[in-house]
Amino acid sequence: MTAATFLPAPQRPPHDPLWMSLGGCKSWSPAAAGASVEITPDGCELRLVPAPGAARLLSEASGSLGGLVPPRNVAVDCEGFIWLLAAADGVLKRFDPCACAFVTVPCTGGVGAGPRQLVRPAGIAVEDASLFICDAGPPGRLLVFDRRSFALRAVWTPPAGATPQPWRPEAVLVDAGRVFVADPNNGLVHMFARWGGWLGAIPGLGAVTALAMDCAHRLYVVTPGLPQVIRFFPPGGAWEAFARPADVAEAFPEPPFPVSREGIIDLRGLCPEAGGHDLNGLPAPLPPEPSPAFVAVGEWRSRALDSGIAGCVWHRAILDSALGAHGRVRLATLTAETLLPESHVALPDAPWVDVPLQAPGDDALILSPPGRYLWLRLTLSGDGAESPRVCGLALEYPRISLARYLPAAFAADPIAADFTDRLLAVFDRGFRDLETRIDDGAALFDPCAAPATKASDVLGWLGGWLGLVLERGWPEARRRAVLKAAGKLFACRGTPQGLWRSLLLWLGWDRFAGTSGTPDCGPRCRPGWTPPQPPPLVLEHWRLRRWLWLGKGRLGSDTELWGETILKRSQLDSTAQLGVTKLDTTANPLLDPFNRDANRFSVFLPARLGADSRERGWIARLIEDHRPAQAAAQIIYVHPRMRIGVQASIGFDSVVGCWPSGVTLDEARLGRATVLPSGNPGGPQARIGKTARLTAGKPPALTRQGRPASA
Repeated sequence: MTAATFLPAPQRPPHDPLWMSLGGCKSWSPAAAGASVEITPDGCELRLVPAPGAARLLSEASGSLGGLVPPRNVAVDCEGFIWLLAAADGVLKRFDPCACAFVTVPCTGGVGAGPRQLVRPAGIAVEDASLFICDAGPPGRLLVFDRRSFALRAVWTPPAGATPQPWRPEAVLVDAGRVFVADPNNGLVHMFARWGGWLGAIPGLGAVTALAMDCAHRLYVVTPGLPQVIRFFPPGGAWEAFARPADVAEAFPEPPFPVSREGIIDLRGLCPEAGGHDLNGLPAPLPPEPSPAFVAVGEWRSRALDSGIAGCVWHRAILDSALGAHGRVRLATLTAETLLPESHVALPDAPWVDVPLQAPGDDALILSPPGRYLWLRLTLSGDGAESPRVCGLALEYPRISLARYLPAAFAADPIAADFTDRLLAVFDRGFRDLETRIDDGAALFDPCAAPATKASDVLGWLGGWLGLVLERGWPEARRRAVLKAAGKLFACRGTPQGLWRSLLLWLGWDRFAGTSGTPDCGPRCRPGWTPPQPPPLVLEHWRLRRWLWLGKGRLGSDTELWGETILKRSQLDSTAQLGVTKLDTTANPLLDPFNRDANRFSVFLPARLGADSRERGWIARLIEDHRPAQAAAQIIYVHPRMRIGVQASIGFDSVVGCWPSGVTLDEARLGRATVLPSGNPGGPQARIGKTARLTAGKPPALTRQGRPASA
């Protein structure tokens, strides 16, 4: 035994290359971001930082969230009218598209002390037929006006004792039947019901001056002096802080008009001659064109990426980026066998090597020398109007080329060996793609893993192997479930049981089919939970035969005598009747009782399936494929109601409940499902005026089984 026996095995490159990915949510390294490149708040992309003085903030004084919503004193109703609350005059104005200007709404506002006069108007909101106007006071009030008649409907204030300081409403917002009012005096956001009832308050928000709500019903709170805006789900929940409009712009609809940083609203889209208007509704010059929004060039460097392989030859890089019209992204790499400090990597003379990228999504060889560690440097450049974005970066390593099969003479010269290695890597890529397809070929035969795209419908191809037709319009989950269970269903195909299981699978009701609950174990076991059993769905018509059995049957409407009237055959001078009986050439009338309701069945399905023509076609073809060959099907769509004589098949579309039992102490709750027992166990129930008797004695005590205690 030699010393080499105790040494670890020499490190060898893997047979197949490995992959390392950057990008996607939360995978870029924040510590490695340069001064001119930033990571988006969701951590998914790299982009250039905004230019100094060009970036707008969500916490602008007008309350427009950087132009995403109208200012706090401007509201747009459902009919497209623009309402503006002029703080200087204390009046309400509405934009007149004919005059291309704001006009004062008569009999509203005006500084004064009356109920309709405003002391210090602040915010406004509109919903349906109501206008909500904040009057900061003192005293603070929330006035509710009718949008059409401008009649004052109500004056809202929080209840006494709800606020330690006099409340001062500054902004109002209406969403999902609730009215939110900002109260900076108390650091609260009050919540009112649509009818005016106070629902509570959200505390600890500071001197809130503006509110906004996005499409996901998340509340944005603007507090003066803070560079960020808080977003959360009211009334509580986790909160997040954002500073720039671009971070949350996707959560808001398109604004009705542009709003500048100073609060100037641009109404030229509604009226070409309107121009700009200030927050008092007066004409104002539009601000100049904004300066470049982003810096021209930015750089990002990664941390050291460890391959774990000594002398690793990093193979190629695939960059996923969105460049825009004038954007550009450059990628450079640096390799080393040992871990270098950050100061060495940042040196100007560091041996960085550019990766020859051509277009986003293309791959390129990494030309840096072998090394265990790899550093990346991304250089983003643009025209200032927009920023290129880097969404992801994939690295393949080590390089495994066909050069390893060549004689050693081809590797004698390092320069020639490198050229040969890179040349053969081009062909090796095609071989790797074929090998990958072969390795992943098993997934093509798995109903749960096979791809199901419009360009490559592998599920339909697999169904064709089994003679199973899968509709292209079915949801993908349904197609996979039907294909997965096809092998088991073929054993009973063409039988009522097979049709029933196919229908359950298609409807998604096969989860509890054939299952049963297990009782809980313990000293006091209770009956286990029994899962709901799926409905029968399929009714064979022969089960509806009302035959008369000797010794058991009774003559009446539920039985029929054996005779010619079963199929209403025509018999001269006996049963023939025009329009009632029929001519039948069957030779053996004695088989009529068996021929009636034979080879026919009905399928009961929810009525929602019959409302869609595509669903009706799918279910008809499904029944046709799985029904017994000699039987005819009838589809009945069941509505959520019971109609005696029309729609009332017990067990199929209706259920008869049982009469509730007596009361058990400590378990039963009085209500619709419990009945108090009478004093006579097993006797008739007491009825006032008939069997009930008032006595001076005490009522019998109830035991835990719901019966009176015996003496």
